[in-house]
Amino acid sequence: MFKIGEFSKITQISVRMLRYYDEQKLLEPCLIDDSNGYRYYFAKQIDQLNRIILLRNMGFGVKEIKAMLETWNSENIKNNLLEQMKKTKENIQSEKIKLQQMQGWLYDLNNQGKKLNIEIIMKSLPMQHVMSIRRIVPDYYYESMLWQEFGEVFNNVRNVDKLQSFSIYHDLDYREKDVDIEICVVVDQFDLFTENKDIIYRQIEKVDMAACFMIYGPYENISLAYKEFACWLERHNEYQMQGENRQVCHVSMCHTNNPEEYITELQIPLLYTSK
Repeated sequence: MFKIGEFSKITQISVRMLRYYDEQKLLEPCLIDDSNGYRYYFAKQIDQLNRIILLRNMGFGVKEIKAMLETWNSENIKNNLLEQMKKTKENIQSEKIKLQQMQGWLYDLNNQGKKLNIEIIMKSLPMQHVMSIRRIVPDYYYESMLWQEFGEVFNNVRNVDKLQSFSIYHDLDYREKDVDIEICVVVDQFDLFTENKDIIYRQIEKVDMAACFMIYGPYENISLAYKEFACWLERHNEYQMQGENRQVCHVSMCHTNNPEEYITELQIPLLYTSK
């Protein structure tokens, strides 16, 4: 047997943590001397301690670890690991989105007063057949996850022109959360093959008139472009917005690793009111 200090040296786990695991009934001493309160451990308890450390490093809580130790078998561990992997992936994605938001805010702060001088062109948008995924996502930054999901099924689809792709924002106002986004790829037929049941095929109706303008550079420029469009719309109050905005990525992260080379087109349906 080993005193707690000796066991701490051998396992390289502090006495404080060993006492904590004892309190939580994860790893109790094999013996406590009633005369002096000394705690003693067996060498065979090292395996149990290693399991606890491993599970803690994987993000499992005390209650979860205790339950897993009580029913330690391969199938149970496998199921818990798969569930924890799912949570970890979600947390990583959430942190990536927070980082994107901070980068966007920093970009705005560094580019205060910057003008893009967008050129607005009025044109109609043709009827199109598309393959699409539509989701309610937490916020606009989650759109990249939809494109990632869509990209995973590209290899199972025939006759898709990947360059003809765009997003539709179905909410008629800006949403801070629960954003309704549909991502689309133009197709020439509806009998394409895909095993993903979430992929739908539908017809996008023609838009008679839309204000269209190109944005060059990183996606952070999009908010600046919307601001310039708002100023244009105030000067041309014979038009009013109607319908669902579209965003077309002519050159995106799928084509280049340099955000300065991105080319994005915004298409905003308008109604002429003859004011």
